[in-house]
Amino acid sequence: MSEAETQWSRLASRVARVVLARKDITYASLAVALAAHGNTDGERALVSRISRGTLKVSFLLQIIAVTAATPPERWAQVLSREGSWDAKARDIIASELARQPLVNRTELCRRLASLGTPLPERLLENQIATGNMSLALFLQLLIALSSNSLDRFVDYDDLIEAAKATSSD
Repeated sequence: MSEAETQWSRLASRVARVVLARKDITYASLAVALAAHGNTDGERALVSRISRGTLKVSFLLQIIAVTAATPPERWAQVLSREGSWDAKARDIIASELARQPLVNRTELCRRLASLGTPLPERLLENQIATGNMSLALFLQLLIALSSNSLDRFVDYDDLIEAAKATSSD
């Protein structure tokens, strides 16, 4: 794992842990709550996934939902809809992209590359279309789009510092 991936994975881990801490939710109670929604990960698997920061945007959305954490305002409507977590992640990613309509996929890939994540445009497009995106990449996407959607769970300044630390410009 590169330093850039590690930096962003640590921030992804922090976001998930802050959601849990703000609601005083333990990993054991998270496992129980997720199990009620069909997720079969046990406590140990959750601890491992969250501590490594290897979670998807869709999984963060599940955590927000089962803990009854207040989501970012612009995400609330999407989270209240029926549908799969990947579909909700896709719609949230799309809503973030819609806030910057002049940033096309080529420019977005250039910005992500400058943050230490060179990504082929086709792969990025697939992740956007399916909602199957890592939380670490999503955090970079938020910085590339100048979005402060996750301010409730991570300081925007910390995202900026990660961007500076991993910038290839």
